This record gives sequence, C-alpha cells and structure tokens, in this order.
Amino acid sequence: MVKTMKYKIVKPLDMDWKPFGEILRDLQYSSWKILNKTIQMQWEFDNLGAEFKSKSGAYPTKDELKEWSGYKGADGYIYDVLKNEYPLLNTSNLTQTIQQGSKRWKEDKTKVFKGKKSIPSFKKTAPIVLNPVNIKKPYQTEKGYAIDISLIGKEKTKELGRKNGIIPVAIIAKDNTSKVILNRIISGEYKVAGSKIVWDNKNRDWVLVLSYKFDPKGNDLLQDNVMGVDLGVAIPVYMAFNNSLGRYHINGGEIEKFRRGIEARRKAVSKQGKYCGDGRKGHGRTTRIKPIEIMTDKVENFRDTTNHKYSRYIVDMAIKHRCATIQMEDLTEITENANRFMKNWTYLDLQTKITYKAEEAGIAVVKVDPSYTSQRCSQCGHIDRGNRETQADFVCLECGYGENADYNAAKNIATPGIEKKILEQLEKQGKLHHAG
Repeated sequence: MVKTMKYKIVKPLDMDWKPFGEILRDLQYSSWKILNKTIQMQWEFDNLGAEFKSKSGAYPTKDELKEWSGYKGADGYIYDVLKNEYPLLNTSNLTQTIQQGSKRWKEDKTKVFKGKKSIPSFKKTAPIVLNPVNIKKPYQTEKGYAIDISLIGKEKTKELGRKNGIIPVAIIAKDNTSKVILNRIISGEYKVAGSKIVWDNKNRDWVLVLSYKFDPKGNDLLQDNVMGVDLGVAIPVYMAFNNSLGRYHINGGEIEKFRRGIEARRKAVSKQGKYCGDGRKGHGRTTRIKPIEIMTDKVENFRDTTNHKYSRYIVDMAIKHRCATIQMEDLTEITENANRFMKNWTYLDLQTKITYKAEEAGIAVVKVDPSYTSQRCSQCGHIDRGNRETQADFVCLECGYGENADYNAAKNIATPGIEKKILEQLEKQGKLHHAG
C-alpha cells in the first residue's frame, strides 16, 4: 500500500537558500515543460501507429514499430529527445517525470481521440518528480529530521563544484503522525516510494510530498468485519459496519453546488454564443463552443479529483475498523435505471476507485444486489415498501425500529450473505413468487 505525507523543507544543509531556491524553481520549470512535451510526443507517437494501421490494416507490433520508427515504445523515444534538452534533471528523475506524463496521456487518450476531452496539460506549478532511488532514508539530526535527495544531473553538479547531485535538506514533521511515519521509514518498517517536491503558494514554502509503502497485511484486518457502502443522491456515500455501531457519511453539498454552477454557466455561454462578437463568431462553431468544452474538462477533472478523495476516505475508514471486506451495491445497470444525477456523477467511477484502493490495502470488494436493501429493517429483517416513510427516514412497520434511512441501507449492505437473507425473508412473508 502506498500513502503520502507532506513535510515542509526548512533549508538545505550544505548550501545557501538562494542557489537552492533557484535550483528548485529551474527544476519546476523544466518538469512542467517535460510533462507537457511528453504528452505532445505521446500524441504524435500514437498518430504514427494510426498511420501504420491505415497503410497495413492493423496497429504495429513492438518489433514492427521499432523497425518503422526506431523505437519499441514512445517512452524511449521521448527520453532520447528530452535528455539533451533538459540536462538539469538527473536521468532517473527525468525518466520518472516522463512516466508521469505518459500515465496522464494514457488515462485520457481514448476520450481525446473520440473528441470528448481536450489534450491534457500541466500547469507551471507542476511538481518536481522524484524517482524513489533518489530519495535516501530520512535521518535525525540534533535539530530535527533531514533527508538526502538527488536532484540535479552531472552538468549542474559540475557547475556547482559538488561531488554529486545529492542535496541534504532539513524537514519539519508537523505533528505526531508525520513523526511516526518518518520513524517507521527510518526503522525499515516503511519504505520510500516515488515522491515529489511542490511549491505551496499559500504559505510560500517548498514542500516534500513523501510517498511511503508498506505491506497491507500489516493492517491486521479481521475476516468477520464488513463495511457496507450505500450510494445515494442527497448523501452520496453512507458507511456502516456489521460488527460495529460506527457510521460515516459524505455530504453532497460540494457536488451539487459545483454541478449547479457549471450547468448555469453552460446555459449562459450557450446563449452568449448566439450573440457573440466577431472575435468568436468569425471562426465558426468550433471557436464558439470552446468555452463549453473547457467547462466539460473542468467537470471531468472535478469528478475525478472528488472520487479519488471520497474513495480514499472510504478505504481509510475500512482500515480503521479492520474490515477485510467492503460490500457495495452492484450498479451494473446504473446507465439504464439511475436518475440523472447518479448517471452524471459517475458512481461507477467511484466504485472503481474504491475497488483498486481497497485491493492495494488487502481488502476484498463484494458487489451485492441492492434490491430491497432500502426496504429491509436491519434489526428484525422485515421487508416492506412502507418502512421507508421518506427519503431520509426509516421506521419498521413490524418492530418499530427507527433510524436514518441511508444508515439502515448501509447496515443491510454490510450484512454477510445479505442477498440470501433477503430471499429467505421474502419467502417467509409470502412475497417471493416461484416460477412453474
């Protein structure tokens, strides 16, 4: 499992801040250019493959691609071009930066080629990407913690008169949790993973975003503990547990506010397009709809970021309660049956993110049929449409149990073997119709 923790860089330990600050600013600029050039060159390389297909009827194999272009893949081609353009970075950090840009391109390229998304790009505030081999194990000094980071290539190292490109820096652990993580890395319990340095514009500080990894088996998960995740509209996510009274939920306010704002802006821009000035009108429909395409990208990015945030929180709560299993609704048919909001918010994407984060933590994910989970009483098992008086309230007509409706549904979803129990209860109540 890989997680991150932020540490403020206090100062370099063997040079002045001024030259060190210049190095960081130059590295950030170079990283920004490398990331965007990587995406551009990936796009060009994929078009080479498309050109090959148009001539031969099939995409080239790696061997055919090498014979035709000189490279088996885009990354080698990009590295050979950029290593001479950006000698400031050492080679392994350059490779890691190219890999990050390539990853972003591969995530978006299908939508780009279908015309559903613009070519992705990075801002000038792009991170300085660090290969894990260039981040040494942190250590303690008389004044606190420090870490050695290999940042610069041979050319810059020689220019500065240094023996190598490693620069030791003092870092601050802001709280006990961040200190524990450093101590566990020092002890060898955790290992350093690919990290980055970013500029915190608000606090005017350089920050080391240190990634660390550990064996998820060390979480000591309990096989009998199950988390149930109920997805809804007013409250996007509600979590409950089979062996605990604990509950967590995520409010939908930020989602709904963002969605309404974008919808209003989209309508306003569409109307403006009819009466736009010569600057936009003269270039035809493509120019007039460009602001709408930008908004579409913003929606996609907001969804992606928010779903990453929500999925991380959900998995963290499962780990906290030592759950070996997360059970969620099977939303396979969501595109046919879900309301407009759920389809627009891409709950399937959220479930995908929950699944791979859970698997990284050693947690199994089980999909269950959501039928009757909102009508079943999590206390006595009685099933009745009338149990759910309103969208928010659940009151069992059989035993009188009253509870938040989303919590009751999540509690049912957290029940092992819930589908079988629902069928047995329906049969008991005479609501199960057998064929034949």
